[in-house]
Amino acid sequence: MFESFWLESALDRLAIIYIAADTPDRARLAEGVERLNRRLASDPLDVGESRAGGFRVAFTPLLMVYFHVDEMKRRVRVTDVIPYGQ
Repeated sequence: MFESFWLESALDRLAIIYIAADTPDRARLAEGVERLNRRLASDPLDVGESRAGGFRVAFTPLLMVYFHVDEMKRRVRVTDVIPYGQ
């Protein structure tokens, strides 16, 4: 298992996106983030696409999520979220 945490700035951006969404999209966002958090805790290197420097990007309903995996410390740090898709 990996320890997974979100930077405060990523949580702030997620909150802004969530507040701006309508009710059905809020449900999709919440479900997608919950599912992503479970996957990041279990096998983050199997989530999304790799980027330079240990960073990865994943897509959930309505979000593009950037995160960093530290395999040695078994930690995942979500660094940013961007609205994506419909």
